[in-house]
Amino acid sequence: MEFGLLYDFRNPPPWHVPSAQLYAETFEQIKIAEQVGWDSIWVTEHHFTDDAYLPDVNTAAAAIAAITERVKIGHSVLLLPLHDPLHVAEAGAVIDIISNGRFIFGPGLGYKLDEFEAFGVNRRHRPSIMDESMELITRAWTEDKFSFEGRHFQVKDLSVTPRPVQQPRPPIWMAARAEAPLRRAAKYADGIIAVGSPDLIKMYRQFVAEEGKDPDAAQVAVLRSVIISDDPEATWAEVEPSVRWRGERYGKWYGEAGDLPQDRERMLQMQSSDAPWAKMEDLIKDRATLTAELEELDEMGVNCVIFFATFPGYPPLKMLPTWEALAKDIMPRFRSLAATG
Repeated sequence: MEFGLLYDFRNPPPWHVPSAQLYAETFEQIKIAEQVGWDSIWVTEHHFTDDAYLPDVNTAAAAIAAITERVKIGHSVLLLPLHDPLHVAEAGAVIDIISNGRFIFGPGLGYKLDEFEAFGVNRRHRPSIMDESMELITRAWTEDKFSFEGRHFQVKDLSVTPRPVQQPRPPIWMAARAEAPLRRAAKYADGIIAVGSPDLIKMYRQFVAEEGKDPDAAQVAVLRSVIISDDPEATWAEVEPSVRWRGERYGKWYGEAGDLPQDRERMLQMQSSDAPWAKMEDLIKDRATLTAELEELDEMGVNCVIFFATFPGYPPLKMLPTWEALAKDIMPRFRSLAATG
């Protein structure tokens, strides 16, 4: 099992600091994370938020590639229907070159309503845009010259340069939390970043087998949040406003989009006194509890656990004790498990 950290660079008004300061502190955390043994760094995208959520994952990924030497660098996720796929292919190749072959392409459908409205993209066309984009990007990375005639995109005798370092292309891990995206990932990708129930993992590997691929080679990553603390109540009092900020906004965005039945339920929960973000024990953990939870994920076949590296408005460097403790006291156990099969 490998371990990654996810960054959104959010800077909420109640705790706002100069953007240059936030980015500099975040890059400092990333450099230390690489030094202590983390495997991967991930960046995530949203637009038009009240807290300056990172809107450009490619620029951020390239910057991270330039200040690191070993960690893999991935999207979690790039909202592919909002982008021109040829620009994405070019940017991905440049990131792979800057990082000397450490890039993981992580596309997702997206869901936030105002993003699609502002960029003039019909949300109902997301699946077909996604499929055409994946074919275009894959062919741009793997073919010297190609033509494509689709509903949304058309190219003729096109060569896309420069080519990525990784051959035949960078790995693709696609966001998925329902059957249709899982099937798409099985067709186009090498892995998934799963959001939802453990059943998604079994379903995905079944779909991979149906595509004639090796299900054991398919990569599965999951997203988690944690703080390691010996004083949970004090830590919770300090971080809870930031957790609330994040939870309320994700709940609102998912609920307004309503792509899945549970999304509406989540939005209603956020308005109650028993909101999901309001449980200290779900976030603040000791080493033994976290180790046990990671062992369960390992047994389920999870290949990579990606932790939210910061909370909105919470200073990035304050999270370093958790990431250093995890790297020192917990991650080595899973390296040993991998070494022994």
